[in-house]
Amino acid sequence: ETVFPRYNSPRALLGSKRGRCGEFANLFGTYCRALGFDTRYVLDFTDHVWVEVWSVRQQRWLHADSCEGLIDRPNMYEQGWGKKLNYAVAATHDSVADVSKRYTRKFLSDEFQTRRREFSPNEVMSDQVFMQMNGTVRQMSKVAKGRAEELDKRAKMEEKFFNTVQSAGVWDSEYREGRISGSLAWKAARRELGEDNDTSKTDKKKDGDDKASAGETSFWVESFLPSPRCQNDMTIAVCPNAAEGKPWSIQVNGVPCAATLSNGVAVVIVDELSGCILQSKAFVDWSSVASFLHTVPDGRIVALCSFADDEEEEKKEST
Repeated sequence: ETVFPRYNSPRALLGSKRGRCGEFANLFGTYCRALGFDTRYVLDFTDHVWVEVWSVRQQRWLHADSCEGLIDRPNMYEQGWGKKLNYAVAATHDSVADVSKRYTRKFLSDEFQTRRREFSPNEVMSDQVFMQMNGTVRQMSKVAKGRAEELDKRAKMEEKFFNTVQSAGVWDSEYREGRISGSLAWKAARRELGEDNDTSKTDKKKDGDDKASAGETSFWVESFLPSPRCQNDMTIAVCPNAAEGKPWSIQVNGVPCAATLSNGVAVVIVDELSGCILQSKAFVDWSSVASFLHTVPDGRIVALCSFADDEEEEKKEST
């Protein structure tokens, strides 16, 4: 476990150069505001923070997660990480808003509403609370008339957009990758590896499950942090791994990664810039591998290794 002081001050962060999502959001938000962009801090009640930046050209707030290095991917948390969201609150020095609807397409579902009821008795009460908070912040900030009119205009446009996307109930794009930042062990503990990689689901699978339903027979969670010697010095190899009870495994900088099969394909996804192992999976056939690789975004290194037992090889040679 790594222990370090956590600062809110951008000046202190520039000195420490250490932090998690909160520090990333604080510093990136400071840069955006310094460049003249309206920026608001977003708090996700399920333990994550990021910012939203107002686009004058597009006339809308853009999601920006500097911890993950992604912009305008609001579906990343629900669709990619598999987060069970409830509230996402955006705040600036002169406004407060509930922006949960931007980050979910399940807002109207019973499951989502049940999670929200842990914080408010109903949506009417929730809206009233945010309206009161927003009014108080504006009053304390002594918002000028022109600024207040601009904020009201943005809020109306945003609410119209929220209602439209919730009525549709589907995302207009796909994002299927789990969280990038942090070690796999830490992400697995937080269940942010993505819905397809949730180890709580994998552990419940039984032998003989329909392989067409997943195509994946094993998943290893590893504790691996980015190495300062990454990129030019990164090594990826297939090596014996008898200590783990597996004959061979893909290794990144000497760290055993993918689960191996007596007959299957092992896949490791590595971040191109940091050298961090993002995912390691094993599949029973190449069609499943192809489906999985279709979801991998740019900026990733993909290592693959195919394993076959002796009996299977003899069958192939005989035919």
